[in-house]
Amino acid sequence: MQVSKILGLIPIAIASLFAPASFAQSASPQIPSLAKAYEGKFRFGFGGTNDKVVRDGLSQPDSPISRVVEQQSNIIGINCFYPNQIHPKADVWKWDGCEQLLAFADRHPEWPRRAHILFWPFNERNNMEWLLMGNDGKPVDRDEAIKRLHDYIQTVMGRYKGRFQYWDVANEVIDPQQPDGLRNGLWKDVVGPEVIELAFHFAREADPAAKLFYNDFQEWKPKKRDLIYKLAKGLKEKGLIDGIGLQAHLDMTTPTPKELDDAIARYAELGLEIHVTELDVEINRDGRFTEFTPNLANAQAKRYREIFDVYRKYAGKITAVMTWNVTDNSSWLRHHPTEHRTWPLLFDSAGEPKPAFWAIAKPQ
Repeated sequence: MQVSKILGLIPIAIASLFAPASFAQSASPQIPSLAKAYEGKFRFGFGGTNDKVVRDGLSQPDSPISRVVEQQSNIIGINCFYPNQIHPKADVWKWDGCEQLLAFADRHPEWPRRAHILFWPFNERNNMEWLLMGNDGKPVDRDEAIKRLHDYIQTVMGRYKGRFQYWDVANEVIDPQQPDGLRNGLWKDVVGPEVIELAFHFAREADPAAKLFYNDFQEWKPKKRDLIYKLAKGLKEKGLIDGIGLQAHLDMTTPTPKELDDAIARYAELGLEIHVTELDVEINRDGRFTEFTPNLANAQAKRYREIFDVYRKYAGKITAVMTWNVTDNSSWLRHHPTEHRTWPLLFDSAGEPKPAFWAIAKPQ
């Protein structure tokens, strides 16, 4: 055999170290369940189920997505609560999307459910700013804004009271560039920075049994980490928060294992539950790769392994780990920041486990 051919087979041989003989099979009982593999450490499951590819897959019992979720999970995230989708204008509520996802979750009543997201005040695509506007096209006064926030949260959580064990109450409100550490936006302008605390207060009132979380991205960066810690600490002192959601949208180099470890250690000091809520590992952000090569698969497997090494270290403090979306063809990263090919998850588009899956399937 030519030397060039031998060298070409080396990456494939390396990647195969992560996969047993059943790697070529579709999701089936022969493939281990991550939920069972991490039993006693933390729960495993999937968020981002509101994505059309995932939603459509879950509606078909024999689809690759349904089979993967059914086999691998013991928790599920339902992210149907975007304000512009369920309450696009006054007196209009659209619950069908949430009900469809809950119908799937109801097939597994033993799975805890995470609801995402109750209050996302400073996001342009999923904002709630229209709720602040009066008939004259100008923002309402502070008292009316607070009343509207209260009524919104009461309506949403009241409808599903007792059906979700966890709620992401506030999402992505930290901005280290601002003097008060909070993103700018109309809700902060009208109500003030205490709008976040009010949202948690109204959520606690609406469903006292639910566990309330704050959720954010780039939560490993030291300055942002410390601001999240400060926010959560203040809410905990008032009995308004039960956990922190770490989105964990990572890439092949950042954060380093130490940066990840340092962040989780800091959050763990609070004594709150920690959920990894939106895990994925981007490997082609600039779009320079046109196919998922054995070299890429092997590198991604190594990356997932080092990430889970940190998660296992904090098992018990971390009580759930969830990827965002299920299979590569359902990942939101295909469209972010622009359209490109990418393979960031544990299962390929056919629902086949990738080397990254095998790298974490047997906890040490």
